[in-house]
Amino acid sequence: MVEERRLPSGLTLVAEQASWQQGVSLGLFVRGAVVDEPPGQEGIAHLLEHLVFRGTENYTGPALAAAIEDGGGELNAYTTKEYTCIWGRMLPDDLPHMLEVVAELFLRPLLRARDLRREVQVIEGEHALWLDSPEELVCDLLEEQIFGGSPLGRRVLGDPQALSALRAQDLRAFHQATWRLGRSVLAVSGPIPVAQVARLAQALEESPAPRAAARRVAARPAAGAASAGRISQIHLAVGGAALPFGDHGLAAQDLLVQEFGGGPSSRLFQRLRDEDALSYGVYSYATAYAAGGMWGVYADLPAGQLREGLSAILEEAQALRRARIGERRLGPMRRAAEGALLLSLDSPFARVERHALQVLLRGGAEPLDREIQELHAVDGRALREAAERMLRPETWRGVALLPDGRLLRGGIDELTAEVGE
Repeated sequence: MVEERRLPSGLTLVAEQASWQQGVSLGLFVRGAVVDEPPGQEGIAHLLEHLVFRGTENYTGPALAAAIEDGGGELNAYTTKEYTCIWGRMLPDDLPHMLEVVAELFLRPLLRARDLRREVQVIEGEHALWLDSPEELVCDLLEEQIFGGSPLGRRVLGDPQALSALRAQDLRAFHQATWRLGRSVLAVSGPIPVAQVARLAQALEESPAPRAAARRVAARPAAGAASAGRISQIHLAVGGAALPFGDHGLAAQDLLVQEFGGGPSSRLFQRLRDEDALSYGVYSYATAYAAGGMWGVYADLPAGQLREGLSAILEEAQALRRARIGERRLGPMRRAAEGALLLSLDSPFARVERHALQVLLRGGAEPLDREIQELHAVDGRALREAAERMLRPETWRGVALLPDGRLLRGGIDELTAEVGE
């Protein structure tokens, strides 16, 4: 059972006493991420996540790593568009020390100018790797297309030019304005009583938030991107808007995405891979944020066959829109979705992460039983409504990276017309 408590510091604790586990999984989630970045400071959230590991008031960078690894544990962090997470795994006896280290990273990083320049170079390397990863590149650029000028359209890696203009005081201002305990959830799962975890979590205490705002510099348009390496195939991503995190229509949407291209038995896989031999890797997916959602299809295609691949995807979308899916097919679809959900929760961190993000992004947790009930309540009508909302090609955007280095972006008609020239 997962318990939720609001601590005097303002931090929300989500804890699960799991006596069957050998270790403890922990994550500190904060609403300080891409959507909070000031204009002109694209990438500052991800840079901050990197920079805190360079040293704190009481730990050098190497000492931070050794503090946890010497006990067989691990410590890391990641940034998303709506939150940043510091996470770790350790033996139960090491939880007090882990919380001490997490408190150092979260509350007392040094954020020095000399470390800033080095970490910017590291992220420039990440950016170059992103340019050389065609699948990731086109899917990220599709998200930019779908969300347009909203903060959700920004890349987590940010803009290299904006990063190079940042100063240490910019990082400190962003850190002090966003990394606050009142904006955070601490999620813990392991063989430790919840009351004990709550007492240990009191070590996370912070100083008052400063009144100074982050420096704002002139915003720059997103830089164009194309793969820096040689590719032999077309990499295509198409999709459109979808439901936000917490929407009660997500169950029907998820079933639709799974039926369209979620696995080997899906329509896209059967058509593009098994029947037409057009794509080795084809799938559909959906991403739900608190402020919006998107869904997409990715496919790798032979050189010169973008039009054929697009036509196949469009035909399958139209067929699914027209389909009348009855209970005979719906039953296995629901069971598969329930199985995937429950099996994903075999991971201790996944269980508390699910609960923590519901608290962080929507203000309250939804019981797992209710989520399963919503899944089983999806009927043919709900699927048709989801299909009508999502599978209209005139609302789609697309990105295609061609072997000759061209990067095509726009609506489906624009992609088709451009490749036909």
